[in-house]
Amino acid sequence: MATVGRPKKEDKRDIEIRFRVSKEENERIEELAKKMKMNKSRLIRNILLGDLGEMEMLSNVGIIPIVQNAMAFYEKNFKGQNYWDKIKNE
Repeated sequence: MATVGRPKKEDKRDIEIRFRVSKEENERIEELAKKMKMNKSRLIRNILLGDLGEMEMLSNVGIIPIVQNAMAFYEKNFKGQNYWDKIKNE
């Protein structure tokens, strides 16, 4: 008989870590998780383990347009120059 359900992961997450937060902290976490379109566990895991490079997370937070604008500004104003030397001279 075939098994039913999701296939088992190689990297099982079978250890639980618990910590307490205030009502306000929980609300902030829930709000950020909602904005990121992920559950609280995944959000906290990504932040703690440095997995912020997920394109989905960066996109949901609005970082990609900010980085694109910063890069365009740098290219327009400082291309071919050492940024810090230009700042020192001003």
